[in-house]
Amino acid sequence: MSALEVTNLAFAYDGALAVRDVSIAVQPGEIVALLGANGAGKTTTVRMIAGVLSPQKGAIRFGGETLTGTPSHHVVRRGITLVPEGRLVFPQMTVMENLQLGAHIKPRGAVAALVEQAFALFPRLAERRNQLAGSMSGGEQQMLAIARGLMAEPRLIILDEPSLGLMPIVTQEVFRLIEAVNERGISVLLVEQNLHQSLRIAHRGYVLEKGAVVLAGTGQELLANDYVRRAFLGH
Repeated sequence: MSALEVTNLAFAYDGALAVRDVSIAVQPGEIVALLGANGAGKTTTVRMIAGVLSPQKGAIRFGGETLTGTPSHHVVRRGITLVPEGRLVFPQMTVMENLQLGAHIKPRGAVAALVEQAFALFPRLAERRNQLAGSMSGGEQQMLAIARGLMAEPRLIILDEPSLGLMPIVTQEVFRLIEAVNERGISVLLVEQNLHQSLRIAHRGYVLEKGAVVLAGTGQELLANDYVRRAFLGH
């Protein structure tokens, strides 16, 4: 059974079709990359999965349960968290306070242990636990955004453009952390424009163009694909 099964999703903004008949799946324990240029429909697709947008067509199932049209706060309780593009940490709150907010659906007595798990995975955040999030570097804020998403103990975490605006060396660290999250048994749906790094760590991937899936395959298959190499990798 797929952890996530998305079938024929469609969504339009003011009559302009942004996503049309998108079907993807994420199996338990997989990293799946959702790739494409700006405006390809990637963010709209994951916002529908996360319950931020309601599909105008199609179906979303997770763990055998229907999620189509389910509000985002209920989607989190079903085991899916979205780390949105742009990080969106709370800048005037500390690292600790940001993490605690991520655990708002958990019993109060479980929060301290979840924070320690986050600090074990992100040691730099432990060093900055009392620092205001807005005073940290872009890479550190991205780590905090991912750690906050993990505080709800998701079975699937959706990462929307986690490398956006980061220096190459910081990008490499973020992708290493994504692999570490996956090694804990958490499925990852990774939305990225950085195709090379994404496909290097992804089990499978989908390429979107003009709101539709135009290619699908393993990470290695897509890296070797002539169309991908010409259109996105400059080869």
